[in-house]
Amino acid sequence: MKRSMTRILVGVGGMLVILLATLPPSSAGQQGSSLKTRTPTCDSKYKKKTIPSNVLKDILRSHEQWLEDREAPGGSRGNLCQADLHGAKLVGANLERIRLEGAVLRGATLRHSSFLQASLAGADLTNANLEDASLGGADLRHATLTHANLAKAEGEEAALYSATLIGAQLRESTFERAHFEEADLQSADLRSANLTDTYFYGASLYRAILSGADLLGADLRRTDLTNATLHQASLQGVLLDRAQLAGARMTGADLEGAYLDEANLTNGNLQEALLRGADLRFTNLESASFQQADLEGVNFEGARLIKTNLRTANLRKAILYHTILDGADFREARLHNAILIGARGTGTIFTKANMSDIYAPRVALHKAQLNDATLESANLVGADLSGSNLSYANLTDTNLQEANLRGATLSGANLSGAQFHDADLHQTKLYGANLSSVSGLTQAQLNTACLDEQTKLPAELSRPAACPAAKSKH
Repeated sequence: MKRSMTRILVGVGGMLVILLATLPPSSAGQQGSSLKTRTPTCDSKYKKKTIPSNVLKDILRSHEQWLEDREAPGGSRGNLCQADLHGAKLVGANLERIRLEGAVLRGATLRHSSFLQASLAGADLTNANLEDASLGGADLRHATLTHANLAKAEGEEAALYSATLIGAQLRESTFERAHFEEADLQSADLRSANLTDTYFYGASLYRAILSGADLLGADLRRTDLTNATLHQASLQGVLLDRAQLAGARMTGADLEGAYLDEANLTNGNLQEALLRGADLRFTNLESASFQQADLEGVNFEGARLIKTNLRTANLRKAILYHTILDGADFREARLHNAILIGARGTGTIFTKANMSDIYAPRVALHKAQLNDATLESANLVGADLSGSNLSYANLTDTNLQEANLRGATLSGANLSGAQFHDADLHQTKLYGANLSSVSGLTQAQLNTACLDEQTKLPAELSRPAACPAAKSKH
């Protein structure tokens, strides 16, 4: 329900943007603009001209009068579209609602200035200093802010569609509900920035730094976050569907309830991250690390967890339906009540994992390492555990009906109350195992298994002759 409401709100927002694009430029600029709206025609007499400082002061004085009283004589809205203002020093200037579309402001000093609802579409602000500037509602579509300093700037609901912010400094800035769709933020520094409910759909955040940033409820669908740094970032409920997160560093990040359908997290580092209730269906998690992460209730349906590190992770009630687990490492992980229906993998490691009460009928775990694991009351009906190592595992009350245990090792395992109806025990090593209280075990099954003198048998069954494996052992 939470996600459907988010999508409805995003859809409504998109419809409003389209409607606003049909308004005259002055009205639409105040409320936000369509991504595809072109820069208004420039009719400024300063177009492509350098403005003398005394003339610029007069323009700004007249603009301030216009802001105070639009009917006042001598006041007029500043129109500096496409003007050459490179290197201008306008510290603390009031540029609210001013027209600067396509203006050249390279290297300008604009600290503490106000650009509230200003028109800066297509402006060149390369290396400009906008520290502590106010950009709320400003139109910066297609603007160039490469290496610009926007530290501590405020840009709530600003429009930065397709803007270029490569290497920009946005540390501790506030851009709540701002629009960065299709923007280029490669290597931008957004540490500790407030980006709640902000839109980044399709944006490039390659190698961007977002450590400690607040992205609660943000839209990051189809973004490129390859090799980005998001240590301790707040990403609760974010939309990351089909995002590229290969090599992303997200240790300690809060992704509770996040949506990452079909995202690519190969080689990502999410150690100690919080992902409770997150949606990771059909994600690529190959070689990613979730060591000590909280993954309770996460939906991994159809995900690729090849060589994924999940050591000591909390996977209680996780859904691993039809996941690929080749070489995944679940050592000492907590999988109580997890669902592994149809999961498959070769060489998966579950050593000392708590897998009690898992629901895993028809799971296929060839040559898995389940030694010392707790599988108490697990449902492994029809499971394929051929060649797997379950030495000293706790299989108390485990349901192994119709399971394939060919060549598996259950030496020293506790099988009290386990069910073996129609299980395949050919060459299964049961040295020192406790079979005294199992159910469904027949003499015919036992005759195909490998036992020793320490194997405890049900009273009604007799110890068979040593199997070839047992003979070679001695």
